[in-house]
Amino acid sequence: MRGCVPSEYSPLWPFWTEEKLRIQDTDLNGHVNNASIAALCEAGRGEIISAVAGVPRERPLGSALRRVTIEYLAEVHYPGVVRIGSAIAKVGNTSITIAQSLYEDGRCFATAESVIVFIDRDTRRPAPLPGPWRAGFARLAAG
Repeated sequence: MRGCVPSEYSPLWPFWTEEKLRIQDTDLNGHVNNASIAALCEAGRGEIISAVAGVPRERPLGSALRRVTIEYLAEVHYPGVVRIGSAIAKVGNTSITIAQSLYEDGRCFATAESVIVFIDRDTRRPAPLPGPWRAGFARLAAG
């Protein structure tokens, strides 16, 4: 996993998602819970995949999260807005790897790396990426 990029304005991230923190995202310690941070990563993943492959219900292939690694670097508190910078770190035959950094007020508080496998909707087995998807994901590679 790549380290935290110090600036949210880095050209490393070709794709951005913005999410508002909610009071329900906090835990008993008063900071945003680790599960909520995972959900923020999921929001970024969903948007970068949909930008290339279209909305899930209309895609010829399904997808499954194979692995996600999150590094929690600092506390973050409600209220606030989180910016999720995402890039395609790797395009495989049936999968992609997505790298992300999460920022609040310009400060990076978490990084994530996820592997998404695309699957045939009938057999539920891994399926090769269509050519246009491969090209689209390649355009969203880290800068």
